Amino acid sequence: MPLTLDDRGLLPPGVHEASLKEIDKLFARFQRSNRRINLFRKLRAYVAAVKKARCGSAVIVDGSFVMGCIDEPDDIDLILILPPGWDMDEVLKPYQYNLVSKKRVRNEFGFDIFVVQPGSAAEQEWTGFLRKVNLKWCYKFGWPEDSTKGIVSVSL
Repeated sequence: MPLTLDDRGLLPPGVHEASLKEIDKLFARFQRSNRRINLFRKLRAYVAAVKKARCGSAVIVDGSFVMGCIDEPDDIDLILILPPGWDMDEVLKPYQYNLVSKKRVRNEFGFDIFVVQPGSAAEQEWTGFLRKVNLKWCYKFGWPEDSTKGIVSVSL
């Protein structure tokens, strides 16, 4: 089912499977600036690097980027879901570490990232947290403080 936004410019609540092409079509368009286009370019580069490094099974995309009502999104928040059976104690190669480190991902791509094991309590906790609309947007648009929205999952 294609991604669609509600009358507020938000995805319906839940986690929606999508391809990068679908995300591009819905969220990476010029609005008041090229901010969305630039964020998507970085997202595409990050996803390609994670695929190449084989250090993720999915990326969940959130932040004001997936809110169509925001002309110039601040950033993209991500949950990187590690591959099944990922050894958390294994010493990572530098190119892998750079893709799972909060600090490195922030510096290189400008994203906030949360790294979780598939099916873990942490995955459920973070997806639940990211589905909540940030209070600053609730106040700006006059929405209830407990407003929720959808987020997007990209399989790798």
